[in-house]
This record gives sequence, C-alpha cells and structure tokens, in this order.
Amino acid sequence: MNQPAQPPVDPRDAIELLEEILQSNAMLHAAIVGLTAIREKIPDYSETLRAMQGHLDAMEARLGRIEAKPALQLTPAIMADEFGKRALEVRAEDRKALGEARDALACSLGRAEAMIRQRRSTAEQDWWVTWAAMGGLLCGAFLALVGVVAAT
Repeated sequence: MNQPAQPPVDPRDAIELLEEILQSNAMLHAAIVGLTAIREKIPDYSETLRAMQGHLDAMEARLGRIEAKPALQLTPAIMADEFGKRALEVRAEDRKALGEARDALACSLGRAEAMIRQRRSTAEQDWWVTWAAMGGLLCGAFLALVGVVAAT
C-alpha cells in the first residue's frame, strides 16, 4: 500500500494554525466566563414564581367552584323556559295584589261615602230639628197670643 506523498508542511502554517486555535479557545473561554457572570447576576425569582403559582391554583379552584354551579349548566332554552314560568308566577302574584288593593280601595271609598251620607243625614236632621223648634216656638207664641186675646 502506497500512501500518496504529502506535501511538506511548513512550520509557520502549523504555528499560525495553533495561534488561531488558541485565540478561538481564549474567545470561547471569555464567552463562558461572561455567561457565567451574567447568570450569577440574574435574580432568583423562585419565591415570586411560587407565590404566582399559589395565586393561580387559588384562581383555578374558584373557577372550578363557579363551573360547578347549577346555573352554568343551564342552556339558553332552559333559562328562557324558567324565566317564562317565573314571569307567569309573578304576574299571578301581581294580579292578586292588585285585586286586594282594589278591594281595599272600594272598602275605603264605601266607608268615606257612608261618612258623607251620615254627615248629610245629621245635617238634615239638624235642619229638621231647627225648623220643628221654630215651628213649635211660633205655635206656642200663637197659642199664647190666642190665650191672651181670649182671656180679655
């Protein structure tokens, strides 16, 4: 086996190549040292992240409780049907309350009319008593006059 003949290596090329490798190695070393220094300057956020995780867990638990509520299980059709039923119940209650109010008003008006009639009848009665007293007085005076004239 014959190996092809290699051209002779110039020692200057080897030295330049070694210097390039050393320079590249120095640059890599400086980069690693710089990255390590930067990493050491980065603040530790682990406590803040743990607190945030706690808040997120609490929020997730609250959302779970909210999602478990029966109102969120209702569809719009079911809700519309429930609203319709409740509206009918409320209207029936309103009708009943209006009827009771109407009856109470009629009763109050009847009492007021009775008071007015009673006042009128009292006034009429006073009028009749006054006229009867005047008539009695006039009749008495007339009879007294007739008695005086007849006695003379």
